[in-house]
Amino acid sequence: MVGTTEGGTWMFEQLRELRDQHGCEVHAIVSGDQGRLVDKLRSENIPFHVANFQAGFARPAALVQLPLAILRLAKLLRRERFDVVQTHIFATTMVGRPAAWLADVPVRLAMIAGPFQLEAPTTRWIEQATWRMETALIPSCIASLELCREIGIPDRRLHLIYYTPDPRKFDPTRTLPANLREKFGWPATTIVVGMVAYFYPKLSKSRWVPEYAHYRGVKGHEDFIRAAAIVVKQFPDAKFVLIGSGWGAVGEEYEQTLRQLVKDLGLEESVIFAGFHEDVNAVLRDLDVAVQASISENLGGTAEALLMECPLVVTRVGGMTDTVRDGVTGLTANRMDPEDLARALIEMLANPERARALASAGRKLMLERFTLDRTAAELAELYQSLKTRNSRSVIFYPLVFIGKSIAAAPLFAYVAFRLFVMDLLVPVYVPIYWGVFLIIAKNLLLRIKYLPIRIASRILRLGYRVLRVPYRFLKGSRAHSKAVLSKVEDAE
Repeated sequence: MVGTTEGGTWMFEQLRELRDQHGCEVHAIVSGDQGRLVDKLRSENIPFHVANFQAGFARPAALVQLPLAILRLAKLLRRERFDVVQTHIFATTMVGRPAAWLADVPVRLAMIAGPFQLEAPTTRWIEQATWRMETALIPSCIASLELCREIGIPDRRLHLIYYTPDPRKFDPTRTLPANLREKFGWPATTIVVGMVAYFYPKLSKSRWVPEYAHYRGVKGHEDFIRAAAIVVKQFPDAKFVLIGSGWGAVGEEYEQTLRQLVKDLGLEESVIFAGFHEDVNAVLRDLDVAVQASISENLGGTAEALLMECPLVVTRVGGMTDTVRDGVTGLTANRMDPEDLARALIEMLANPERARALASAGRKLMLERFTLDRTAAELAELYQSLKTRNSRSVIFYPLVFIGKSIAAAPLFAYVAFRLFVMDLLVPVYVPIYWGVFLIIAKNLLLRIKYLPIRIASRILRLGYRVLRVPYRFLKGSRAHSKAVLSKVEDAE
């Protein structure tokens, strides 16, 4: 289960492998019926269902829609009688977790893609409050495993299984290069450094984002570009290629800000935006060094790059240190540190023989530990072991549903209150409406400040009007007397 129709190749590959190699009957639940992921599911005849994962926690309106989305998904899960439900990505899990629990699915699993959701304040406490609804959790890197332990999840409920690629797609002996040098008209000896990543929108400042990531691009594109500005001083003919496209309209806007950064740094001839490429394996064949500069990540694209024996430089975050062991299978650098990233790149480019040796050791490690067949085997084994210990309730299901709803009501109320009041109303809406209140209060104080003057002015105006009446009367009487006197004089 994943709330997207784009990307998610890992889910598609896991489902296919579980079906073909382990005899599982597999289904996918996605957020729509159009997209690259849906096309891949159709190509392999993997049945899929559509559910609403747009309901969530970020907006009050979405929060109101959430119970209905959960109930509809629970109805689908109950109708299909799935033995195992596995969710991916936090937003999907927060709909799928209570739905699977209410539907009385025997084995309920959440695969934690990376440490991000366990580092952000809001998603961390939600995970801490609701993980007991799962039969088990699957952190997919050591950093995520340690964070799960920190929030109190016992080891017996944790199973470390990696998101890994299909090694058959990433075999350097069977993959032709993408010929980037020829495409862009560069000499065959040109050094090419590449970064393969979508241009995701910049993260906001909120409790949904770890503090270190506020106002940052999660993939670290800015750091890559600034590191390139340092590296070109020693390797002036090197080219730095950004492979990927904007993730939605906001992602495209972010890409434009990166293009402006390149222009501001005078790197138009050195940094190239190459666009989206489906054949990432062929692109990796062309690179002298691949870079993953993320500020938060699971494995990123490290397994794919190392399987292609591409020398790799990464930041020390998340699961990337599981695959890229500094000085063994690649080089690592501090996150959000362009100078240190440049240092690692220069070290790699200055010694091509060592770079190739590290990449070769990286491919060996990937084939031993980080392959799709191993991931699928570990998942199938986990499914089977949990299924033997967990069965569907034999009690009349409506009674089960009512009982679980009553039991979970305090938890749902707590989550809803804390989300709406403490994480939305207080930090988001109070500052907004507090500003409005201050403007109103300021205007009111100004009115109070000048109230005596206004009262005095009103009294004077009223006095003037009162005194003006007899004045007009006397003035009129005087004029009348003069007129009468004039007529008398004329008569005489």
